[in-house]
Amino acid sequence: MNITILFAGIFFISAASVFFAAKKMKKMKVLGKDINKQKEIFLPEATGIALLVPLWIGIFIIIAFENFNTGFFVLGLAVSGYSIIGLLDDLKKKYRGSLSWKARAIPVCLFSLAFSFLFAPHWALAPLLAAYIVGLAALQNTFAGLNGWEIGSGFIISCFVAILLVTTQFFLLAIVFSAAILGLLFWNFFPAKVFPGDSGTLLMGGMIGCMLVLTANMLLMATVFMFYLPHLIDFFALKLRTNKKDLSQKAILPYAILENGKLGIPDYPDKKERLDFAKLIIKIFGPMKEWQIAGIIWLIVFVNCLFWFLAFLFARNIIW
Repeated sequence: MNITILFAGIFFISAASVFFAAKKMKKMKVLGKDINKQKEIFLPEATGIALLVPLWIGIFIIIAFENFNTGFFVLGLAVSGYSIIGLLDDLKKKYRGSLSWKARAIPVCLFSLAFSFLFAPHWALAPLLAAYIVGLAALQNTFAGLNGWEIGSGFIISCFVAILLVTTQFFLLAIVFSAAILGLLFWNFFPAKVFPGDSGTLLMGGMIGCMLVLTANMLLMATVFMFYLPHLIDFFALKLRTNKKDLSQKAILPYAILENGKLGIPDYPDKKERLDFAKLIIKIFGPMKEWQIAGIIWLIVFVNCLFWFLAFLFARNIIW
């Protein structure tokens, strides 16, 4: 199968799917405010659900023409479940407030546990693998706040995952996934035209986690987990340490919009520091444009992935 044609085809299908999903969400008034702009701008929310279209098309193409693997079909069902859970949260918070963390976490955990029991090398490993999938989905879902931040980071990670899987039967699936994410990024990079919502971020993290579980390669899984080191720092070392009571940063706007359009750190009423990954960059380099901060985050994610990719190659050569 021609990889270039597959990638380009899935990218265009994804971009078109997101476009039509955005029109639908706008008609339904499922909109999110772009809080980091000087003008009041509302964008279609929850458009990440559109990734299911190119993903399923890609799965059927691979099964039909390259590799009949029922695991791919089950993976598609699991990922669809994650995305639908995210969509329900996206829709509910527009009308009656977000779903509780239990209402989101329990079905995600159940989907992950069922998937892991089906494909774990040994049944005793299933809970650990389920925790791995849930962990990646949660980390992908929390690493956000600027136009293109989470989707661009997810695209970089998915590309490195594809490179790791290049000699395996899962390579085409990783290519399909990367192309689908790029189709969403086309509409989400600065200035964003859409927001992915939880339906997109949960899908992305869950998809990567499930793909790695299918490989049954612990070294691969550990390497990809380290791809999420910036996400871990963002949540555990910054948000959880400095803003435990408002992890979603909804009580107070996370960034101050300066007169020149740059983003800065707000003057909080209690004078206490509240950090996330973007505010840490602002603290180090000073106020910057939104796209500049996102670009620096992408660069950090890329360098981190490259480091752990090279570490994987070194470790693999030692083991084998």
